[in-house]
Amino acid sequence: MVAKAAKAGATPSSSVGREQRSLGFPMAFLGIMVLGTALVVFAWNARDVEALSPSFGDHWHLPYGIYDCTQDAFLADLEDPQTPNSGIHTHGDGVIHLHPQSSTATGNNAQLERFLEATRAQFDGDDALTFTDRDALTEDGATCDGEPAILHVARFVAGSDTPEEVATEDLGSFRFRADQDGIVIALVPAGADIPPPPAASVATAAQASPNILRTDGLTDLPETLEDNNLGGFNDDGVLVDSEGNPILNADGEEINIADIQAEAEAQQDADADADE
Repeated sequence: MVAKAAKAGATPSSSVGREQRSLGFPMAFLGIMVLGTALVVFAWNARDVEALSPSFGDHWHLPYGIYDCTQDAFLADLEDPQTPNSGIHTHGDGVIHLHPQSSTATGNNAQLERFLEATRAQFDGDDALTFTDRDALTEDGATCDGEPAILHVARFVAGSDTPEEVATEDLGSFRFRADQDGIVIALVPAGADIPPPPAASVATAAQASPNILRTDGLTDLPETLEDNNLGGFNDDGVLVDSEGNPILNADGEEINIADIQAEAEAQQDADADADE
């Protein structure tokens, strides 16, 4: 009787195996779900980083030009009407200045139409660009080299003469993606070469960049500023560009006049030791 009860209370090995298998599947499934969720979150966050640039605190400078193939020339730079704007504007210097003042100028909202609004220009569909101070740049009747000309918007990575991105539709929604990218609105035939922004605009944008003076050393910065007519030190002793934006060193940190003085003194001491 006791043996029978003991046998009845025992769990057959086959039953144990079935229980282990039945537990193993949900555990494996749970592991896959956790891993999958982690990958989705990682991918989403990576996407958000790009989608959020530019953001508050950023200050980008993008050289631009408006090219008309019927004149084989860039039009005059747009003026600054000094009206309230989203933080995407110009100073009449051939440069798009982008430092978001609201969410309408951040991330995916940092679009060409915001810049045009600030300069009182606008796209009329995708067929014409209208201004308040000059004739429209329009596809209507425009031909170059015997081919109909259409409006394009092109983006050039800094230092490149070849467009990284070209659009012929939804031109107002064309997005700004990085500091120092060149932007060209061009009336040219389909498939024609689009010139990069004028050299003067590129040079101005480079000089205006808060990070233009990043360097391995600090002692040469004041002279570099003076040579380029850029900024100086603000009331807090921080090195800034001509618009008052802090200039960063190679580590992305603000540069204080005390740092420069300390660097210079350290170099003088090192030179003195070397002479002894």
